[in-house]
Amino acid sequence: MTPAFTDPAARRRWDAYFSEVDRLLARADADVAEMRGDLEAHVVDSMAAASGGNEGERLDVALSRLGRPIDYLRPLLADEMIERGTRTYSPITIARGLSYAIMAGSRRAVIGLAFGLGYLLLAIFTGMALLKPLWGEHVGVFRHPDGTVSAGIVAQSDGARELLGWWSIPIALLLAALLYVALTKGLRTIRQRR
Repeated sequence: MTPAFTDPAARRRWDAYFSEVDRLLARADADVAEMRGDLEAHVVDSMAAASGGNEGERLDVALSRLGRPIDYLRPLLADEMIERGTRTYSPITIARGLSYAIMAGSRRAVIGLAFGLGYLLLAIFTGMALLKPLWGEHVGVFRHPDGTVSAGIVAQSDGARELLGWWSIPIALLLAALLYVALTKGLRTIRQRR
């Protein structure tokens, strides 16, 4: 829906603006054609509504009203990626959506960091389950001689008694699965409230 510009400077400005839009959309694996088409239509409508001036001035006004692509695309891409990730249970898509949400603003950053920490805890449980057979004397739940208890991947386990043994593998996997489902459903619930 690119307008036929008579001013080459306006054409260059249009191309530069939408090449940045394309770059941001391509990194996010978003539906580039649909989102770009919507943005182009919005800019063309805004140019048509502007009064006076040549097409370069009207384009500058329309683009300044819209703002920098990174400022308004981050929240949109975060929402789209989190939506897609919660439908497909894809951890990579969810992580990318959370990273965009963190960069998008304060409320989104708090929510993104909270869920990011939850997914980090999930990765720790999964790591425990995978490392137990390889590094069993340092993975599990330990009671130290002084009475303290430590859990996870522990560097200093000398003299400590391992409480769960091989049961730490299924327990860690069960906790990881439950946490993954809970976090993903939580993200879906937050998305539906908006």
